[in-house]
Amino acid sequence: MKQFIKAALVTNLILAFICLATSCTPAAENNLTSSETMNAFRATLEKDGFTFKSVPFLPVDLVKLYEAGRLPSVAGNNFGAPYKGVFGALPGNMEITDESQLTNAQEQIDNWLYSSSGLIKGWQLNPDEAIVLITKTPPECAYFSYCGFIFYKYYEKDQASKWVWTSFNDPLNNLTIKTSGTPNGEAGNPYDQDTVIILTADKNTDQRIRNALVATGYPEDIINTYVIPSSMVKLGIGTDCDTIVFGHRMALFTDEEKGEAYRNKISLAYRVTPTSQGELDSFPAPVLRVRGTGQTEVDFQPALDELRQAILTKYNQLDTEEIETSVWLTESYDAVQRGVFVAGESRDTVYLRSDSFTLGDDPNECVIVYGVNHAASGKATYANLSFYGEALWNGVAGIYNIEYEGSAEAYLPGNPMAKYLYVCKFTRIQSSESYCIVVPTGPGAQGVGLGELAFIGFRAYLEPATKVGPAFVELLYDRVIKFSPKK
Repeated sequence: MKQFIKAALVTNLILAFICLATSCTPAAENNLTSSETMNAFRATLEKDGFTFKSVPFLPVDLVKLYEAGRLPSVAGNNFGAPYKGVFGALPGNMEITDESQLTNAQEQIDNWLYSSSGLIKGWQLNPDEAIVLITKTPPECAYFSYCGFIFYKYYEKDQASKWVWTSFNDPLNNLTIKTSGTPNGEAGNPYDQDTVIILTADKNTDQRIRNALVATGYPEDIINTYVIPSSMVKLGIGTDCDTIVFGHRMALFTDEEKGEAYRNKISLAYRVTPTSQGELDSFPAPVLRVRGTGQTEVDFQPALDELRQAILTKYNQLDTEEIETSVWLTESYDAVQRGVFVAGESRDTVYLRSDSFTLGDDPNECVIVYGVNHAASGKATYANLSFYGEALWNGVAGIYNIEYEGSAEAYLPGNPMAKYLYVCKFTRIQSSESYCIVVPTGPGAQGVGLGELAFIGFRAYLEPATKVGPAFVELLYDRVIKFSPKK
């Protein structure tokens, strides 16, 4: 009996040593995004019958892409909010297989994105392929997300593809993503953490990739499957198939220097293709998160009306035009059915806009925007508004909720509801006024001309209670008033 116990103890010690040795592999030393660990993953997956094609995961400037002739418009860029994404495969003469090669290739990749001829069309995937992204999440910020889109949709009835830029799944955001700081999507710290995203339509491909990741040392609780619904996205290679892109949004970094470094870093994602075609087992369409809590902003209506009157009183020497606000972008699941362009719409926010107006350079001409601070009301994680040119949907100036906090106090002194409201001003003239934004006239799409139609676009991102954008019917719409010299 004593010999048996001794043998068992020795066996347990050996197993403990093996576990300790395993925990000291590069993948477990927080090197999950290193070249060595990712190369080990690739080697494991190649043994299982897959090939790889590297695709750049890189910063994207929508204004610059438009001006380079790569996009038909600026597509409603969220002014001041950085973007990254996977927009297509590198040309054959720029094959990059290892992260370490990127050090000397960033300028070449940037030139490819902005200097190539023709419109960006996105890329096509076969039903059994996948895109795999092994990355670090952004440093601490108000919001980040990863989202897949149909870029060009082929419509059988039209025998043509349309630029729709519609999302096909809820984004993975800082409240839902699985990372090393939020394993299995549990509450924790999602910032500057390791994460893996598998973008695919096929269950078998997903499982084989997961097996290879786990075998390499990636914890299963940081692996996210981002489903491409094959019932919605026509996968395949050809003129009658859809194209897709994969985007990464960020907003309001706590440390701007760290945020800028993260945003500018180019890394690699992988297009993963099985060498032999097996039986497809497609995922069903994902269940979307439900917008709305039933809690509205209606109780702010009396204070909002009082704020309106205070603004009109302040500018009573000028002509007044109150401009209507309405829903700007419909949800993608509606838009894709009707072939409507929605500029990379994400279900993590609600999109409102004003009717069109012009803004001249007279010192007495201005646009006053006011409303409920949706972040202060609890209906959003962050909110902002941008000034757009109507022709190009180019955002050229804007302000965020952390910048306009307290701006209604001067209009409603002593009113306890003022802290939930805001006021800001758009003008062409530099001013020392607080909460005043100067709108540039250029150059190019970086400004809106004096005689050009413009509008204000509004976003309210990520209601904390639902982890998705708020329901627009539960918000009090932001408002716009244009003031001009009396005629």
